[in-house]
Amino acid sequence: MNISREEYDRQPLLIREGAIKLWGVPLARSVDLCRTRQLFSFNDFFVEICHDNSDQKLTCICSFSRVQRLDLYLEQMDLSPLVT
Repeated sequence: MNISREEYDRQPLLIREGAIKLWGVPLARSVDLCRTRQLFSFNDFFVEICHDNSDQKLTCICSFSRVQRLDLYLEQMDLSPLVT
């Protein structure tokens, strides 16, 4: 699926979650006391999905393109799916 970041951000939350699960490339996962965060590559940007650990509910989906935001994930990140 080819969609710009701006178009992606305009979609309802559950549509964005479904698109990432279907077409996103999983890169890393981070778990803390409150949240589980999953990082995906999607087209030419990144998407972070957060779930609450107590009830597993989706709390937020954030898209970004600045690589500085990847710092949280650098140790867990598997970039092999992006290399062809």
